[in-house]
Amino acid sequence: MNDTLLQRIETRIVLPQWAERVVSPAYDVLRPFEREELMEQDPYVFLHVTSAKSGHSGSTRTDANAEALERLYKVGAYSQKAEASLYLYKLVLNGHEQIAVVGDVSLEAFEAGRIVPHERTRQARADDLANHLEKIGIHSSPVALAYEDDETVKSLITQVLNDPPLLDFCREDNLEQSIWRIPDSVSKELISLFHEKETFIIDGHHRMSASRELWLRSGKSTRYSRVLAAFFAIGDLEIRAFHRHVVDLNGLTSQMFTSQIAANDFVITPLASGEDPEPISNGQFSMFLDGQWNTLEPLRVHPSEFDAAILQNRILGPILNVDEAGSDGRLQYLPGTVGLSHLESTTIAEGGVAFALHPVNMKQLLSVVRKNKTLPPKSTYFEPKVRSGIFIAER
Repeated sequence: MNDTLLQRIETRIVLPQWAERVVSPAYDVLRPFEREELMEQDPYVFLHVTSAKSGHSGSTRTDANAEALERLYKVGAYSQKAEASLYLYKLVLNGHEQIAVVGDVSLEAFEAGRIVPHERTRQARADDLANHLEKIGIHSSPVALAYEDDETVKSLITQVLNDPPLLDFCREDNLEQSIWRIPDSVSKELISLFHEKETFIIDGHHRMSASRELWLRSGKSTRYSRVLAAFFAIGDLEIRAFHRHVVDLNGLTSQMFTSQIAANDFVITPLASGEDPEPISNGQFSMFLDGQWNTLEPLRVHPSEFDAAILQNRILGPILNVDEAGSDGRLQYLPGTVGLSHLESTTIAEGGVAFALHPVNMKQLLSVVRKNKTLPPKSTYFEPKVRSGIFIAER
């Protein structure tokens, strides 16, 4: 059994002259038409490997993804596979900086409980990703993990940052990204320091579940036993909210809908024009319905209840008949980074109702992790997000 948490990776790395063009903006901050435009404009943006154009699904999608990867190889956008190493990955957005140690983690460590999820996953999404991984045979989007702040790890990271980076680039989303190869002597120390650490997933729950599914399908073969991962110190992280948009009112009129919300012990207060609809604290929601923002405040809240669960259990499920997995396609998740104007315009264009949430704070999240509990899918959004297409680890 190999449950070593942090391991070196053999990986290709996007070349400096291609990095800004290839490495995709975060998938979930782009509207569908923006993803389509990027993919139409450039055959080499990495979205072609991880996403799909309209009309592509199932095997048609994965065939297109595999062709896009081969196209990048043929044009020479990536290095040859390098010797096994660890890497540093620095992300800077609007003055906020966070640095990850990038390597492989073993699925045995995940099975042993040393990599803890904090959100529930949607099985259909995990199965789809497993099929995708099996077809294209690479990991290119690191699962982001958090570890307790460690001054010795921080000192080793600072030591490596004194060297020139392999990559240093920024595209139109204003995220500055830099990559360093970690020298073998430092890698050895980091692997030893992480040997006994426990971590939790901050981004990539479905990628982790999909990797585990593929590993199990293969009879726990060595080939599929590792996952590309990026380790961040907890103290460097910032949490944003995930908002919800439901495309219809489940056959109800707006009046019937708001009456049922009120009957479920919520106070509904319309906001004046120009009043900021951003929820100001946990336990408060904003609802956009019929061109009007309203605040929603539940009359009864247990201290252990999280906003995403309150919304799901008292409104989305019982009134709108929407399950947390969004299995019928009526529920959309939008990260808090896109702004409430985006949420508003989406609802005006597509109909239905939208809900804005206040972010979970780190203390709340750590209480969930330490109790081995989970939140509904898309309860937290960590920004900046790791990007796809810098590393290609073949599986």
